Amino acid sequence: MSAEKEVLAAVERAQAILASYVEPGERDCERTINDLLDVLDRDQVVAAVDELESRGEAVAELRRLLDRGASSWSSPPVQPEEPDLPPMAPEKRPQDPGMDGSDLRFEGYHVETKEHAGEYPDTMPQVIEVTDAEGRKAAYVPLSRDGKVVDSAAVVEKLKD
Repeated sequence: MSAEKEVLAAVERAQAILASYVEPGERDCERTINDLLDVLDRDQVVAAVDELESRGEAVAELRRLLDRGASSWSSPPVQPEEPDLPPMAPEKRPQDPGMDGSDLRFEGYHVETKEHAGEYPDTMPQVIEVTDAEGRKAAYVPLSRDGKVVDSAAVVEKLKD
C-alpha cells in the first residue's frame, strides 16, 4: 500500500473511532485513546508518515486528506465568505536557524520543528511539535490559504471588526 493510502486509511479509521466516541451514550475515554493508538501508532502508519515527511509532503498531504473529509462535530461553522487575508511578509515569518526548534522556548515543554521553508527560501518551520512533561503532543502549522502562508494577525483584526 502506498504511503498516501496508508495515511488516508489511518485517518479514516481514526475519524470513525472519534465519531463513535461523540455519539450519545456512555463513553470510555481510555478505550477510545487505546483504539486511536492502535490505528495511528502502527508501524506501517508511522513508516508512511516518515516517508511523506522525508519527501517533504507530510504537511501538504495531511492538509489535503483533512480537507477531503466532512467537517467534524467540533469544527466551527463554515462562513459563507472567508475574509481576505494578506500574505505574511517575509520579515514577520518566524525563523528556526538550527532547523530543530532549539531557538524556540516554551517553559516545561519540548519543542521540535519539522519541514522548513515553504514558499520562501528561508528556515520558517512548517510544523512545530510541542510535547509536554506527560508526553502529550500538539502540532502547530502556519495558517495558509491556497498554499500560501497568511498573516494570522489579520484574522484577529478581522474578528475584532
